Amino acid sequence: MKILITGASRGLGKKLYNYFKLNHEVYSISRTPGKTKNDFICDLSDIKKLKEISRKIHKIDVIINNAAITFASKDKIENFNQIIQTNLNASYFVSSIFLKQLKKSKKASIINISSINAYQGFENNPGYVASKTGLVGLTRALALDYKKYKIRVNCVSPGYLKDGGMTMKSYKDKKRRKKISDRTILKRWGSSKDIFGVMEYLISNKSSYVTGQNFIVDGGWLAQGI
Repeated sequence: MKILITGASRGLGKKLYNYFKLNHEVYSISRTPGKTKNDFICDLSDIKKLKEISRKIHKIDVIINNAAITFASKDKIENFNQIIQTNLNASYFVSSIFLKQLKKSKKASIINISSINAYQGFENNPGYVASKTGLVGLTRALALDYKKYKIRVNCVSPGYLKDGGMTMKSYKDKKRRKKISDRTILKRWGSSKDIFGVMEYLISNKSSYVTGQNFIVDGGWLAQGI
């Protein structure tokens, strides 16, 4: 399979990149240089550059919209705008610009990476919560819009990952790590390996009847009561 991953230079994106490249041809778009000719440098808000990259790729079977940030500026308005631009708008841009390449595949799908923060508030960061909530909605919208092309669109919302990038700081804080573990039904933090299974399922024919869905992988965090 030919898989395109955004934000593949760090965090969960890098883990997914390293995992899928073992058995698939993987392309990446990140802000930092990659190691192969299939790794492209681009700010995802740069529509012109994205179109240039798309012309260098003939066919894609899977797009994984993973790129995300939690902070961009001390200015609240600018911070909100940049987070929405990276976490939400870019997923739509990439899905639209590379649609031509997806349409050439007989097993095409898009997987958006959201978060449990699509369902819960996240203190002092409305941009992140709004962007991840919007991504779940975008998943449903694109599933409908792309049905005529037989392209499936789904979403994965991870919980707290000890090696996922954004939550590593919390994991290194022993008190916070324990608090989060205790609050999770499975009493442990997740890792990127816990995400691989659902990703494999969503790119395979085993999920051929699945589209417009969001898969929460959080160890039972959202299901936990008082």
